[in-house]
Amino acid sequence: MAVRHRRGAMVLAAALVLTGAGVAVVRDGPAVAEPQVQEPAPEATVTATAKPRTKTTKATAAADARTQIRANGAALRSAPGEEYHPTGTVTDDDGAQHVRFQRTHQSRPVLGGDVVVHSGATGSFAGATVAQQQAIDVPATAKVSRARALKAAGQPRGSARQVVDAIDGEPALAWEVTGGGKVTVVDAGTGAIRRGWDLLETAESGTGHGLQVGDVALSTTRRADGTYTLVDPDRGGNTVRDALNQRYTSKPGTFAEFTDEDNAWGDGSAADRATGAVDVYYGMARTADYLRETFGRDGLYADGKGVTAYVHHEVDEANAAWNSNCKCMMFGDGAPPGKPFTSLDVVAHEIAHGLNRATADLVYSGESGGLSESSSDIFGTLVEFAVNSPADPPDYLIGEKTETRSPALRLMDEPSRDGESASCWSPTVKDLDVHNSSGIGNKFFYTLAVGSGVSSWGDSPPCGDAAPVTGLGNDRAAQIWYRALTVYMVSNTNYAGAREATLLAAADLYGPDSIERRTVDAAWAAAGVDGSGAVSGSAPQIAPFADSMPGPRVGHAVQLRASAREPQGQPVTFSADVLPPGLTISPDGLISGTPTTRGEYIGYVIATDPDGNTDRELLFWVVKGPPVLKQRTGSSTLQPGVKGFYGVIFEEVPDYRKDPEKSVTVTAEGLPDGLSLVVYPGNWGSTSAVVTGVPTTAGSGTTVLTATDIDGDRTTASVPWTVAPAPVPAVPAAVRVTPGSGTALVAWDKPSSGALPTGYVVRVSPGATTTLDASARSLRVTGLDVFRSYTIGIRATSAAGDGIEHVSTLTPTGVPLTVSPTTVSHGKAAVLTGKVLRSGTAATAGATLTLEQRPAGRTTWSLAATVKTDAKGVWRSTVKPATTTAYRVRFTGLTGMWPAISATLTVTVRHAFTIKASTTKPKANKKIKIYGTAKPARAGVKITLQRKSVSRWVTVTSVKTAASGAYAFSRAFKRGTWTLRVVAAGSAYNATATSSAITLKVK
Repeated sequence: MAVRHRRGAMVLAAALVLTGAGVAVVRDGPAVAEPQVQEPAPEATVTATAKPRTKTTKATAAADARTQIRANGAALRSAPGEEYHPTGTVTDDDGAQHVRFQRTHQSRPVLGGDVVVHSGATGSFAGATVAQQQAIDVPATAKVSRARALKAAGQPRGSARQVVDAIDGEPALAWEVTGGGKVTVVDAGTGAIRRGWDLLETAESGTGHGLQVGDVALSTTRRADGTYTLVDPDRGGNTVRDALNQRYTSKPGTFAEFTDEDNAWGDGSAADRATGAVDVYYGMARTADYLRETFGRDGLYADGKGVTAYVHHEVDEANAAWNSNCKCMMFGDGAPPGKPFTSLDVVAHEIAHGLNRATADLVYSGESGGLSESSSDIFGTLVEFAVNSPADPPDYLIGEKTETRSPALRLMDEPSRDGESASCWSPTVKDLDVHNSSGIGNKFFYTLAVGSGVSSWGDSPPCGDAAPVTGLGNDRAAQIWYRALTVYMVSNTNYAGAREATLLAAADLYGPDSIERRTVDAAWAAAGVDGSGAVSGSAPQIAPFADSMPGPRVGHAVQLRASAREPQGQPVTFSADVLPPGLTISPDGLISGTPTTRGEYIGYVIATDPDGNTDRELLFWVVKGPPVLKQRTGSSTLQPGVKGFYGVIFEEVPDYRKDPEKSVTVTAEGLPDGLSLVVYPGNWGSTSAVVTGVPTTAGSGTTVLTATDIDGDRTTASVPWTVAPAPVPAVPAAVRVTPGSGTALVAWDKPSSGALPTGYVVRVSPGATTTLDASARSLRVTGLDVFRSYTIGIRATSAAGDGIEHVSTLTPTGVPLTVSPTTVSHGKAAVLTGKVLRSGTAATAGATLTLEQRPAGRTTWSLAATVKTDAKGVWRSTVKPATTTAYRVRFTGLTGMWPAISATLTVTVRHAFTIKASTTKPKANKKIKIYGTAKPARAGVKITLQRKSVSRWVTVTSVKTAASGAYAFSRAFKRGTWTLRVVAAGSAYNATATSSAITLKVK
C-alpha cells in the first residue's frame, strides 16, 4: 500500500500515538512542543548525560518485556494465538531497556509484525514501537495452494512458507515465495501479488577495475602447516574467499580460500587475486572496529561473530552485494575500464546492510528500502571518516573510487545532482529505485552532520522554504542515527517514521529540549520531511466491504458503495483497476452498471486523497450466470434387460466460488421405462445428471434434463434415446485351439457385438458338448486321439438366442523323415530331410520342428537343431555325427494340427584312420614301425595289421589304440614285396573300417 500522509502539527503527550511507517510509539511523559531550529554548540562540548544503570541480562530483559506485552496487548495490536520472539536488546546507561521482538500468529511468521518494547529504568512500560497498523484477523487456512502461489510468483521451483503480511494496511494470510534472488508475497486468499523485494541489497551497478586501500596492516590466521589465511581472529573470524568469478548461487562450497606463505598479501595490481581480497578484508576490519569502538557493538548480530565476503564475484561484475540468506557479501571486479567495487565505503556499505537486517530489518522496497540504502551510505561514510586513510580521503561521496560515475555513485550533500536520485521528499519517492530514493536519508544525514549550504564538503541547499541548518558533526549524528535504527525503526519504517525515530533517539541521548533534537527536526525539514506529512497510516482508509467477493448475475443491475475515512478530513476520489465488463465506479465510490460477461475479476478499489496518498481494498468479483451444458456421457442406445446409462454434466463456473455446494438441482422428464435419474454434485462447480437402470420396454423418446441454480437460472438438455431388442451375440472373438498330447485347449474372447452372452457352448465332434457360464473364456478338452480328426465349435448363448458358432478343425499330422547317406565315415556329413503333412497329405509351410538326436551309448534324446519348413513345406538339416547316432523330429502342433513325432533313423559312422610306415624300403629282417591314428579317438579300439597273400588278406598281428586314437606296430619283414593294411574293429559307437594299403619293398 502507498505511504499515507497527513497535514497538521503533532505533539507528544501521555498515551500519545506517534506513527512511523506503520509504527506506533506509545510513550509516557509531558507534552513537548515541536522543536525550533537553533544554532548547535561546538561539537566537543555536547555530550549525553548518563545515569547509573541496573545490570540486566538479555534473558531477563526479554522476560520483562514479554510481561509488558501481556499487560499492554492493545498498544502492540496483539491478537489471540500470537507469540513474540526476542531478536535483540539495547540497555541504556540509565537502565532503560529496548527489546526487539519478531511476532508469529498461529505459528506463522508475521511480516511487518516486529515490535520494540521500551521500558524505563524502574521496569515500567514506557511504550512500544509497532510495525503493523492493525490487529491480525486472518483465516485459519489458505484458499490458494502452495503450487498456485509459486506459479503466481513466477518461481515454480522456489520455496514458499505461509506468513501473515502486515507490512502495510490490513493484515492478510499470504505465501512468502523465495526464489530467483527475490521475495514475493502472494495473497493466500486471492492469489494476487501483494508486494516483493530483492534478497540482495546491493551497491549500485557501475563500472570499475582497480585497487583501493593502498598499503595496510592485516590481522590474519596462521594454520597448522605454517601458511596464513584471510580469517580475522580479532574480529570474530571475518573471512574473505575467492569466488573464482562464479555466481554465489552456483556452488559456494567450492570457492577458494586465500592462503599465503609469508603473510604478505597482494602485489598492488589486479594480476594478483589477493590484491582485491586485501581491499575487502581491510574494509571489514575497519568497519568492525568502528562499530565496536563507537557503539559498543561486537558483531553485526551483537554476538561477536564475523561474516564472510567473496571477492572476484562473477566476471567483470560492476557491483557489490549483501546476501541475507548466507549473511555474506559479494564484491565484483568491475567492468573495464573501471575499478573493483572494493573501496572502503562500499565494503562498509554492504556490512551496514547486515546491520540493518540484524536490527530494524527494513523491507527492501519503497521508502523503507530507500532508508536501508541511505543507512548503508551513512555508515559507509562514517567508516571512511573514522579511518581517514591517505589512500581514500574521507568525503560525503559514495563509491567514488569505483570510477563508475563522475564524481561518484551517489552524493550525500545534494543527491539529485547524479541525475537520478531524489534530494527532497515527495509522494513519488516511494516509487523510485531504492538506490535513488535513498537520497532523502542521505541529504538528511549530511545536513545533520555538516549543515546546509556551501561548505568544504559540498553544497546542500534546504528543500523548499526550510530554514538553514548548522550541523552537529559526524559523531553526534552517528549516535542519533544508530540509536534510531537499532531502537525505534521497524521493518516498514518510511521517511516520516525515520523522522520520528531520530527525534526520539536524539531526545533519549541529549534530552527532549536539546539542540540535537531540534537540529534533527530541522535537518529533516531541509530534506523535505518537515512533519507536515505523517508516517504510514495516515492515508485514506477504505472501509471493508461487507462482502469482498460480490456475486452479481449477468444482465442484472449492480449498485455497490465504497467509503473511506481520510484522517485529515480531506475529500477522497475513488477508482478501480479492474471491474467486470459493464460496471463502472464513480469518483464518489458508487460501483454500478449491468454485468455483461460471466467470469472472475480480481481488482482493487482505490481511494486517493488530494495529496496523492492512496489505500486499496481488494474485491474478487464472481459474475454468475445459468448452468452450462459441458459434456454428454454414456450411450442412449439401450437394450431390454441390459443395464445402461446416459446423461450430461452441467457446469457452474465461476459461480461455485460464491454459491454453496450442491446448489444446482436437476429434474428429468421422458425417461425410458425402468430407468431413473441420479444427480452427483462434483468439484469445481460441476454437476452430473445420470439416467441409469435396466430398460424393460422397447421404444424411443427424448429425455429433457433441466438444471436450476441457486439464483433460479435454468438450462435444459435434450437427450434422444432408443430401447431396441438386442441381436443374438456375435461370433466369439479371437478363438484359439491349441493342441496338446491328447488334449486341446479351446480359448476365446467375449463377442464384440450383439446381445450380452449368458453363457457359452463348446461342441467336440466326435465327442461331447459342454455348456459354460458367461464368465468362461477357455476349456481344456481331454481324452482325444492324436491320430483322429476332430471338429470343435464354440458359440455364445443369450436371452435373445444362441449366437453364430465358430468352427475349428483338428487333424492328424504326418512328419516323414529321410537321411542320405545312412552310413558315413567319421568327419563326413549326412543330410536329413522331412515334411509336415496336414491330414497326412498337405505339406505345411512355415512349421517349426525340433530335430532330436541320441548318440550311441546315450539313453535320452537331446536337441540337435530347430528347423522350419520352407515355402514348399520341406525342411533340411546337415549333420556330422562323431559316432553312430539316431535322429527324429518332434512337431509340437499348430492350430488345427495335432503334435507328432517322426520315425527314428540312424546314421552309422565308420572309423576313419591313417596308416604310415617309418620306411617303405626297409632291410630284410630289420624292424620298422607301422603306425597311424584312428578317429574318433578312443582308447582300446582293436587295430589288426593284415598282409595280402595272393587274393586274400591274412592277419599278421593286432594292437589297441591309445586314448588319443594312436596305434603302432614294430615288425621285421623278409626280403620281398609286402602289401599291408589295418582294420579297425567295429563297436556300438562306430562301424568297422579298413584303411588304404601301403607297399613295402624289402631288400
